[in-house]
Amino acid sequence: MTRSRRAANVGDDMQGYEESLEITCQLLRRHVDPARPIKPSDHIMNDLGLDSLGVMELVSDVENRFNVSIPSEMFDKITTVEDVARAVTQLQRKPA
Repeated sequence: MTRSRRAANVGDDMQGYEESLEITCQLLRRHVDPARPIKPSDHIMNDLGLDSLGVMELVSDVENRFNVSIPSEMFDKITTVEDVARAVTQLQRKPA
């Protein structure tokens, strides 16, 4: 892969991540007090206050919105808002 093609792929990944992060924050708005700001580093349960049902609803929202399926083995690695965006970006890159 050429240097410029690698740079383009990194740019695409960053754009994909940024878009995933923005949409994830929008989806979280359904579950979080509207007055509370949402940061990428926020822990979904500890900081944003989602309980296990809220987390499952968020997972369903994310899977439907991004047309991905989050495997159960990934759940332990997804604790923050940015973890969700990274997981979506990673899953969208995988060939169907």
